[in-house]
Amino acid sequence: MSHRRTLSLNAPGMRILAVTLLLAAPASAVSSPTTSKEACKPGKKPPAPAPCNKCSDLPKLYKELAEQQFLRDRFQEFIDWRLPPIPKDPKKSAGQAMRDWVTAEFTRYLNSPAGGGNGFGQPEMGTDIDSCKLVSYPKDDQGKNLTDKDGNDITCPVSAQDIKNMYCPAVADMILTHEGQHQTDCKNNKKSSQPVDLAEWRNYAVYDVRGYTAGIANLRKSIAALAKSKQCGWKGSTNKTKKMPMPQGGGQKPTDIDVDVVPTPQWIDGLAKTLGGKN
Repeated sequence: MSHRRTLSLNAPGMRILAVTLLLAAPASAVSSPTTSKEACKPGKKPPAPAPCNKCSDLPKLYKELAEQQFLRDRFQEFIDWRLPPIPKDPKKSAGQAMRDWVTAEFTRYLNSPAGGGNGFGQPEMGTDIDSCKLVSYPKDDQGKNLTDKDGNDITCPVSAQDIKNMYCPAVADMILTHEGQHQTDCKNNKKSSQPVDLAEWRNYAVYDVRGYTAGIANLRKSIAALAKSKQCGWKGSTNKTKKMPMPQGGGQKPTDIDVDVVPTPQWIDGLAKTLGGKN
C-alpha cells in the first residue's frame, strides 16, 4: 500500500500506546496546564475505589466492556481498510490524526443513546514505547488531560499499585492486562532482530488493538465470574468461551484467542436486580 501517507517516526504523542476510558477514576487535578515536572508532583491521595463485586455492578462493568470493544473496533478499521484523516495542522502526523479521530468517535458514541448519553473519552494510562514503562495522564481541574506548551499530552510515571489504588479490581485488572500486553510487545520488539517503529500509524493500530483485545478478554473473565457467582446465579451459556481475533505484527494473519462468554444485556439487567441490586 505504498500510496498511503507516511508520518513522522518521532511524532509527539505517538510514543505512548494508551488505554482510553470514559473518565471514571478520581484524580488529583492541577488548576492549569503546567510543566511535566510540576504536573507529576504527588497530589492528594484519591479515596479507595469501590470493589465492584456486587451483582448491581454488572451493568457498569458491561458498559466498560462495550466501550473497550468500541475502541478496539475503531482501531481495527485502520488495520482493515481505513486511512487516517488528513491533518488540518501540518505539524500533526497521520498517526495523531488517527488517534484524534478515534477519540472523537468515542466521545460521539458516549453522547449517543447507545453510549449512555454523556461523557468524553481520553487516554488514561499508557505504555511509553521508548522505555516500555507505565505512564498516566495528569488532569486539569476540569478533568481534561494536561498538555504542554506545544499541545502534547503530559505523562507521568505510574506503578501497577497506583492503578490498583485508583480503580476497582475488575477495571484495574483490565487496564493492567491491556498495558501488560503493550509492555510485552514493546520489550519483544526491542529484542527483535528487525524491530518496527511502533509509532508508525499502521503499527500503532495493530499494537493498540492487541492491547484492547487482551484487556477485553480479561474484563470478560471478570464479568463472567461475577455473573456465575453464588450471589448472582447466572447459569452460564452452552458455550463457555468464544473466539476473538488477536492481530499480529509484521503483516501476519491474526490468531484466535478464547474469551469468556458473558451474559446478554438483558441478563445483565436481570442479574443486577438480584436482591434488589443491594447484594
